[in-house]
Formats: sequence, structure tokens, C-alpha cells
Amino acid sequence: MLKLGHSADGFKKVNRRSQGVDLSLRLTSMMDMFTILLVFLLKSFSAEGQFVTVSPELTLAKSTSTIKPKVAPIVAVTKEWVMLDDKPLVKIDEIDLGAGLQIPALQQSLRFSRSVAEGLGAKEERFGFHGKVVIMSDRDTPFAIIKRVMATCGATGYNNMELLVYGNPS
Repeated sequence: MLKLGHSADGFKKVNRRSQGVDLSLRLTSMMDMFTILLVFLLKSFSAEGQFVTVSPELTLAKSTSTIKPKVAPIVAVTKEWVMLDDKPLVKIDEIDLGAGLQIPALQQSLRFSRSVAEGLGAKEERFGFHGKVVIMSDRDTPFAIIKRVMATCGATGYNNMELLVYGNPS
């Protein structure tokens, strides 16, 4: 018994006229999906403040301040190291608390960072040296260490110091 549209051997006949049908790709739903994705990514992107990765060794103090950190060199004081922009400079145990207030290794690195910023500032003012530094320290760090870090920053011209703390998410 033959079925309508089938040949005697059981295969379906191909209608030659139906091959000329113009098939179009429907992009409407894909465009909607990409638009929603783009809006989500733009809303979740923050263009203000400085992106800072806090070391797992640090437990920052908490604050109610809502001021965002600016782009500046970051001095981190962990339980073991004093670091500038993630580069270890001196061990905490090696800091002589009886000597002067400056930390020589930090002072040398800050001077180099200042000279680089001043060189960039000669070409483009917005990249120049503005005296800003961000200090991030463990909340259990002794004040004598933080005082020496701040004194070293001030002695090298970084007088606009910001302490990085955890803020209230609001």
C-alpha cells in the first residue's frame, strides 16, 4: 500500500518546488538576550573607586565612611610584611622600633614611585604626583608600626593618606 507522498520503495518524495523556500534566521530573541546581558553587565560595573584586592592575611577594620578609595600606591601592612603595591619590602620583625620613625626600604620604594609619577606628570598632568597613598593594615597591627608607615609616607611627600577599611554595604 502506498502512502501519499511516498514512492514505491518507501522513501518520501521530495517536492522540487518547496526547495526554493527562503528560510530566514530569527534573531529577535537572541538580540533580546544579549541586550539584557549587556544592561546587567553595565549596571554591575563600578567605574568609581579603586579596585583593591585584600590579602587573605589581612582583617581590615570596619568603618561607616562612604568615601571610595582613589587610584594611588597601596602600602599594605600584613602580619609579616610591609608591602608597596603587592611587593614585599621589609619584614615586620626587622623594623627597629627604637630607631627613627622612617622605614628605609619603604622610603626608597616610595621615592621611586614618586619619581615615576612625576615623570608621567610631565607628559600628562592627570597621571602626575598628587601625594596620595592608600594604607591597608590588619586591624591587629600595633600602632607603632602604622605610625612608622605613616611617618615614612609623609617624609617622602605622600601627605594625603587614606586608610583602607571595610565599609557598610549600602
